[in-house]
Amino acid sequence: MKYLKPRGTADVYGNEAKIFKKIENIVLETGKLNGFSEIKTPIFESANLFIRSIGETSDIVKKEFYIFKDKSDRELALRPENTAGVVRAVVEEKMLNKIPTPIKLMYVGPMFRYERPQSGRYRQFDQFGCEIIGTESIYDDVDCLVLGTQILDTIGIKNYTLSINNIGNFETRKKWVDALKKYLSKYKNELSDLSKERLISNPLRILDDKVDGKKGFIKNAPKIIDFLSDDEKNKQKILEESLKKLKIKFIVDEKLVRGLDYYTNLVFEFNVDNSSAILAGGRYGKLMKEIGGPDVGCIGFAMGMQRIMLLLEEQNKKIIDDQDIDVLLLLLDEKYAIESLNLLKELRENGISAICKFDQNKIEKGFSYAKLVNAKSVILLGKNEINSGKYTIKNQKNMKQEKIDKKNIIKYISDKIKK
Repeated sequence: MKYLKPRGTADVYGNEAKIFKKIENIVLETGKLNGFSEIKTPIFESANLFIRSIGETSDIVKKEFYIFKDKSDRELALRPENTAGVVRAVVEEKMLNKIPTPIKLMYVGPMFRYERPQSGRYRQFDQFGCEIIGTESIYDDVDCLVLGTQILDTIGIKNYTLSINNIGNFETRKKWVDALKKYLSKYKNELSDLSKERLISNPLRILDDKVDGKKGFIKNAPKIIDFLSDDEKNKQKILEESLKKLKIKFIVDEKLVRGLDYYTNLVFEFNVDNSSAILAGGRYGKLMKEIGGPDVGCIGFAMGMQRIMLLLEEQNKKIIDDQDIDVLLLLLDEKYAIESLNLLKELRENGISAICKFDQNKIEKGFSYAKLVNAKSVILLGKNEINSGKYTIKNQKNMKQEKIDKKNIIKYISDKIKK
């Protein structure tokens, strides 16, 4: 019987795996420089955790949930996002009593949503995310946006656009939502069936709907700015002025709302060429309290790893070295296999990647193999090398060949080849 991977999943190997690892290293190192520490949470949680935090009317819960019951009849879900899981961990582990606030946590891992598979969008996908827990400062909002730009710049993503909006706190937003419902009801016959459902459950999603959001009457819909409190307006002003002073370009998009119920005030997206978001997030209030902890402010974002990989390919951005192996050891006589293994061991113990194709002792074929595995250099090991104590090394970058004393081999490769 032939087995195939499930639809919407991918096998990641070869260069793709190397690119993924490179991006992962970049984001984790950048997060570390910004004071974040890594957290790992279960890939499945109580289904109710996501229902309460994301919202029963969200597309994720209604259409995209991977939900199941375990052998004890508990209802669990594969995580569709990880903010709720991180906040649950903070509450359960009582981190707010153990770690000075704000607590800065980051993660990389798989998420699961039952979506229609397409380029850059999978049913199992990976996200990098950051969460700042326990802050009400508008400057942490600014710092979060700075981190987003720093990550994209370090990876090498070009021509991205930062869009921001303020959707108010829960009290402010209720007034806005009531006004939206009243206004949009006048155009109910012009809305799609999905938008008619959202008119009752979540009218904000009509604003960023790919079809209805572009209709003319949306332009005259009530704006959140008319409902923000003086404090919210002042914080928004500080945010925008800070971004300008930091020379971070942005646009204010009044239709940007994001799809998760827990967001309050600042929401943001980084896009390239008006595509779906590559990095997005916002501030969230009440989520901690909803999950059983104290009512503290938080802000965070998530970045789709596969979307970033696709963009790098589209923008012809190369972030890995084609030459992966420092040394290919070409064994010319099987009698010296133990000497070969000893040399491999010594090279690896000194941080030099090295391999040997033990069943290939033809020089010409050996150099052809070196090209296939992208080796930076080839060391010949045969009778002459063993007797003389001098190893022949060929640099595959400049094609120069030299004889090096065995005792100097590690230093030579470290200085001339590995760099």
